[in-house]
Amino acid sequence: MRIIILSILIIFTLFSVGAMWSSVEGTPQQPCQQNAASGGGENLPPSSSLTVVVCSSYSYKASDGTTAVLGEVQNNNNFPVTNVKVGITFEDLNNNVLEYKTGTTLLQVVEPNSMAPFSISSTKADPSISQVAVNLAGFTPASTKDQVLIIPSSSLQISDNLILTGTIRNDGTSTATNTHLYLISYDAFQRVVAVGATTISDIGAGNAANFTMTSTPSSRAKTFQIIAESDNYQSIPTDVTNIIASLPVIISNTTVTNPSGSPYSSIPVDAPVKISSDLKYLLDNPQPYVYYVQVKKFGGQVEFIGNTTGLFLGGNDQDHVESVSWTPDAAGSYYIETYVWDSNGVPISSAGTEINIVLVK
Repeated sequence: MRIIILSILIIFTLFSVGAMWSSVEGTPQQPCQQNAASGGGENLPPSSSLTVVVCSSYSYKASDGTTAVLGEVQNNNNFPVTNVKVGITFEDLNNNVLEYKTGTTLLQVVEPNSMAPFSISSTKADPSISQVAVNLAGFTPASTKDQVLIIPSSSLQISDNLILTGTIRNDGTSTATNTHLYLISYDAFQRVVAVGATTISDIGAGNAANFTMTSTPSSRAKTFQIIAESDNYQSIPTDVTNIIASLPVIISNTTVTNPSGSPYSSIPVDAPVKISSDLKYLLDNPQPYVYYVQVKKFGGQVEFIGNTTGLFLGGNDQDHVESVSWTPDAAGSYYIETYVWDSNGVPISSAGTEINIVLVK
């Protein structure tokens, strides 16, 4: 009997799965779709028998230059697990390993038949990282946490930030200590594309606490969930349904190219320039808009203002790419600002966060 129990525990603690490869900002993977185990490493059971698996992942270049990898782990056992470790291999285009890093799920305990998010970033801001591999690196059995943290109400305001407000109640018999709340953003493929977090002080048994969380939005986000965990309790994942978009358009990925879409190393005087941005609409009702581009000299003098109009239909029509043409008539250094207003001249987006330095020779 001791030999059987020991064998089971070894399997629990040593499980890992074959790497799931994806390029940075790569193609989507469906939740919990796994690749076959890669060569090398431990001798593992077939992937079909694995009881804890890494679900689809999403990676992108963060504003500080590091590569962030987000995803979820699913526990297919009929018992909780903890110390769930995820390994990330960061590689360049030639499959050279630039860094390997491990991290854990944000939840300490993953309950049976439940999922938990993870967020792991490269240590270095290495522009050579172009693809990542994600694999499960280990887990151990755990004691269950009663899911008696209740989030009865919440409201999410979307603008240039995500602002989540709500109430959390402790229905347990003990004080909930060191309670962490996580706001998880999912894209259309149910991949985790952003995670916000906040911590609440102790919540006494039978008591409630208000919370406010501010985090950075993802232009890919479609749906949102909250989950909470204290040292002794958890909540069930709770959908956020009360969503208010005060500035319902997000501007991202502003580029400066020639008319055919190829980048300039420097722009010749009198050469045509195409300035383009991705626009993300967050609501379902139709919305006419005007996309504005303003080009300024480094001294602040406005050199050019151009615009183009469009219409978001809502529903599945939420992603547009808009462009404005500019022909510089003088050499110098310039920067670009982008805006989206409605047809009445009311801003419906924050100013584009990316300022592109343009050298005209």
